[in-house]
Amino acid sequence: MRFAGDPAFSAIMQDEDGQILEALSISAGLDYPGIGPEHAWLRDSGRASYRGVTDADAMAALETLAKKEGILCAIESAHAFAGAFQWLAEQGESADRVVLVNCSGRGDKDVDTAAKWFKL
Repeated sequence: MRFAGDPAFSAIMQDEDGQILEALSISAGLDYPGIGPEHAWLRDSGRASYRGVTDADAMAALETLAKKEGILCAIESAHAFAGAFQWLAEQGESADRVVLVNCSGRGDKDVDTAAKWFKL
């Protein structure tokens, strides 16, 4: 997978032939193969980095957040938490870090999806 496009406008996931790749996620809000101009600029300028997160990792993060903090976040936010958890694990045990993750929405709209995922 590679990103192509002018960072002043956007970037789109596409294959080696330039065909747009399908983005599949348990989260309907993440089923889009592109990023907007601000994210493209942040990535290209080195001010931000991005990583892929599986739905399984996101749902595990959603469960952790719900059990440990009592927060039912949106599945989109659960993907961000999963990425943050992965990044923290890569930093090692001795790392003293404060990490902020933005909850972009409530998880009440995702209760049915989560219930199916966790077989409740």
